[in-house]
Amino acid sequence: MKKLALAAFVALPLTAMPVAAAEQAAPDPDLAKFRADYTSGDGLAYVVIKDEKGERIYRYGDASRLTAKRDPRGYMLFTCASPHVFIPQKAEDKSALLKAEVVKPDSPRFAELDAKYLSGCQNPLVKSAIPKKQS
Repeated sequence: MKKLALAAFVALPLTAMPVAAAEQAAPDPDLAKFRADYTSGDGLAYVVIKDEKGERIYRYGDASRLTAKRDPRGYMLFTCASPHVFIPQKAEDKSALLKAEVVKPDSPRFAELDAKYLSGCQNPLVKSAIPKKQS
């Protein structure tokens, strides 16, 4: 009898999950511009978030872009040392994303951000995002 009751209890949340997931999966309309900038293009791009401490520089690539296209519940951005997931449902993250600027390789500011990102990076595996010129 206890097994049957437990099975019914476990099954209930599973049947309710698709509705809740569908509601959560809708993109935040306040972040429409950021989302459009973040999910467009290809290759590495930078995201600059200004706050009271100055500018925080993150970068992301095609894998993060593809994931955000499939699932609008979060945005994966990287510092030299670690990944950061920004979740629009969290007020602090949403506020940061509303102030965020996406900078792509065709922007005049891209090289400056690339240099700043690398200057504070002690990880030898992290390389420049500026494409090498082909001869």
